[in-house]
Amino acid sequence: MDHPDPDPVPGRDTDPASDRPVWFVGDLDDPWVVAIAAALPATVTRLHHPGDLPEAFAAGPDAPATVVLHRPVLTRHDAERLARLRAGKVPPRVILCFGPHVRHAELERWSELVDAALPEATARDTVARRLDADHPAPRRSRPGPKPRVAVVSANATLRQTLAEACEAAGYPASPARDWSDAPACGPAVWDVPVLEPGWPNELARRARVGPVVALMGFADRTLVGEAHARGAVACLELPVDLADLVAVLDRLPASRSEPAHELPPSPARRRRPGPSPAPARTVADAGRDA
Repeated sequence: MDHPDPDPVPGRDTDPASDRPVWFVGDLDDPWVVAIAAALPATVTRLHHPGDLPEAFAAGPDAPATVVLHRPVLTRHDAERLARLRAGKVPPRVILCFGPHVRHAELERWSELVDAALPEATARDTVARRLDADHPAPRRSRPGPKPRVAVVSANATLRQTLAEACEAAGYPASPARDWSDAPACGPAVWDVPVLEPGWPNELARRARVGPVVALMGFADRTLVGEAHARGAVACLELPVDLADLVAVLDRLPASRSEPAHELPPSPARRRRPGPSPAPARTVADAGRDA
C-alpha cells in the first residue's frame, strides 16, 4: 500500500514526476525536426543528438519524466538503450517521432519501448497533446458558440465519422462531398485528394476564407510542406486520431487575421544574417548537468 508524504509542502505537487524535466532529443540541424521541437512548450529541454543514443541515456537522478525522441531510422542500438530504460525503477515516458524510412515491422518491434509513435511529417501538429496523455489539461473553451465546421471528403464513411467527431466535441458540422456543397466560409476539415494535381490551388482558395485542417494519406514532408505553404493551419495523417482532430479544432485561430501554422525554418546556410540563437545542448551536456 502506498503511503502519503508524511510532511508534504503546502501547495506543492507531490508527484515525483512533476519535478522531472521533459527532453526533446533529435537532430537540431534539421529544420523539420526543429519545427517539431518548436511545437512543444518552452520549458522542454532540447538536446541535439542526431546519432545513436549514448550508453547512459536518460539515466541518473535528474532523468527526464518524458522523452520526445526523433529518429529518422530505428536502430538496434537505440532499441537496446530504450529497453534498458524500460527496465528501470521509474522509466520515462517515450514519445517517438519517426522518419519516412521506418517500416511497419520495425514499429511493431518498438511498440513495447515507446508510449506513442508519431510520423514526423505531421508530428508538429500532434506531439504537444501527447505530453498531457497522463494528466490531460481541460479543453480550451471558446467564448460564445463554436463555429460550424465544413467536413469535406469524397469518402462517405470517413465524412460521416469526421462530422460525428466534430459534433461530439461541440462543433456543428456540415458534411460535404466536395467544396461546391460546403459552406462558403468558416473552418473546414478536408480529406485532401493528394493524387489530384489541382489540390494545392483548391486549398489556397479555401484557406483565404477560413482555416483548413488538411487530412492526408501517406503524408510526407513534401506534401505537408506544400499544404502549409498553401494555407493549411494543420495537417493530420489518415487514418486520423479523432482526439488529434478535436485538439486542432480547439486551437484554430479565431479570425483570419491571426497567423496560420508557421513553416519549418530554412536550413542555416540559407537564412538571412541575424542574431544567433542560443547553442543547442546535447545529451552529453544534460548528463554533465546531472
